[in-house]
Amino acid sequence: MNKFSVYHLLIMSLVLLSQSINAGPLSISEPKYGSLEIKDAGITIEFPQNWFRQGKDTEWSVKKNGLPLVGFKWTDIKSDWEKENMLPSKSDFFGPFVIDLGWKQGSLYIVQAKAGNNKKRYEIHTVIPRMEANLAYDFYASADSLAQLMAINFVIQRIMHSGELHRIKDYVSEYPEECEEITWDCGFNEEEFFDENGCGCLIVPQKEADFNN
Repeated sequence: MNKFSVYHLLIMSLVLLSQSINAGPLSISEPKYGSLEIKDAGITIEFPQNWFRQGKDTEWSVKKNGLPLVGFKWTDIKSDWEKENMLPSKSDFFGPFVIDLGWKQGSLYIVQAKAGNNKKRYEIHTVIPRMEANLAYDFYASADSLAQLMAINFVIQRIMHSGELHRIKDYVSEYPEECEEITWDCGFNEEEFFDENGCGCLIVPQKEADFNN
């Protein structure tokens, strides 16, 4: 049984065992997908373009306001960063479970968070560190109930499997004239570059196997 089948069984088991479902399941048709380039995060993803965009530019809901929704966020990795930092504060979770997205491996969490008025919110988070670029990604889905979470599961699957990593420019100097006078060394799996804005090292997307060599 592959890792994604185990994930499916886990979600379905939680739905059947849950005694706190506070909203009925939704019937959701396949959305239309568009391509979204996120330069600051160094990635391009698909998104449900006929869903309603929420307050954040990278969060979408099948409803005009509220849940269920899917989203994507990212952060810079600092020295004390941990994967659980991407999860809602004061939440309970199952995981992490390893998931292979094809373009990168991630850690999957199933989360139960407080939503106010003694209500609960159910979420899926797939956290992906991109160590060579000091970035971490989080693909997530959020719903009022586990049943609703299952209903939008196929959408968040499509989004997180669609990731295409960009090459990232790490500038040593942003003065082209200075680039003619200096030398620098780039790291493993990096390339020197020169452009109209300066020079530096081009960080190439890496897979897990690259770090194990």
